[in-house]
Amino acid sequence: MTWSELKLLTLQLMFSNETAALTEDDSNQEYLNAMPGVANAGISIITAFLPVRGKFVIEISAEVTEAVTGTQSLTLPLNAAVAYQIDLKDYCPDFRCIDADEIYLDRDGAHGHMTDWRVENGSVLVLDGGVAETVTIWYEAYPEKLTAQTAADANLNLPREAAELLPLYMAGELYKDDDLSMAAQYRNEFEDALQKLRDAAEKRPAGSGNYQNTTGWW
Repeated sequence: MTWSELKLLTLQLMFSNETAALTEDDSNQEYLNAMPGVANAGISIITAFLPVRGKFVIEISAEVTEAVTGTQSLTLPLNAAVAYQIDLKDYCPDFRCIDADEIYLDRDGAHGHMTDWRVENGSVLVLDGGVAETVTIWYEAYPEKLTAQTAADANLNLPREAAELLPLYMAGELYKDDDLSMAAQYRNEFEDALQKLRDAAEKRPAGSGNYQNTTGWW
């Protein structure tokens, strides 16, 4: 779903856009001005239990003599004399927190969950510099914030089932002063659908055994 589509669906719920395409005019401008903040609040509620995922890969290698930073990756030289302290906030601007179930290790041809690791201050991953290995971290990320400058065709970084709930939340918040009963109905529909998503998420397998997350979402 794009930002423009989200705005259109929200306005249609509030009977403020009669056409099939988004129409911005004086009659709905007040709603449109408030939408970025309301949308961000709704996204925060949804992603509290359906987190956006970011991926960062750290390799300790004998093939380099100094740190090499790539796109969502970091390669460090093999050095038995050091313990590397990697602050993920320095490399991942959207970093929110580490998920202990989503750290994977490749070492000596074997791949699996990493069980021997340490984090300091919530974001600093400590690794033994004397072991050649690759560590893949699927961390919880902050979703990109929507603003008045967000492009109309910008895609929301949300799965479809989550994005489809946002118009209900937004209409429920924006319509309070105009039609409180309809606003309450939309908010109740949002909460009901949200609970169903929460229940479905809780039934999904944990990150163990052979089940592994290969997307940015659960």
